[in-house]
Amino acid sequence: MKNIILILLLLSIGVVLTSCSKDDKDTTKPQIMILEPSDDQVFYPGEAIHFGAEFIDNEELSSYKIDIHPNEDGHDHKSTRGEGEWTFQKSWQFEAGKRNANIHHEEIVIPVEVDGSPIHTGDYHFLVYCTDKAGNESWIAISVEIQNR
Repeated sequence: MKNIILILLLLSIGVVLTSCSKDDKDTTKPQIMILEPSDDQVFYPGEAIHFGAEFIDNEELSSYKIDIHPNEDGHDHKSTRGEGEWTFQKSWQFEAGKRNANIHHEEIVIPVEVDGSPIHTGDYHFLVYCTDKAGNESWIAISVEIQNR
């Protein structure tokens, strides 16, 4: 009888331990805080955009991407461009194991011309995407303006 009780006790402990094991998948999206540029900031052709952002994830960051394109009424975020319309898209990888990162760079230069035409001035969407190692993605958008001097 003692052996049966001991076996049942061990089986119960085994069931409890296996049911408590973590089979949790990371479903938490990373967080993004754009530090620069500010919403509605004005830029000029030929100027570099200083980009600054803070990225945070509960497990591990993977990459971030910046997408800049004209903000025209009714646009559909397709890759077609009108005359002089500038688009920018670039992705960067985070160092392995990073859970937070404070990024600053001036790799984005606004061209003076696009395909031989003066750059289209006006409002542009400035989107920042972040993906974590589990594939969760978040994004944030601001508007910037390109004006002639």
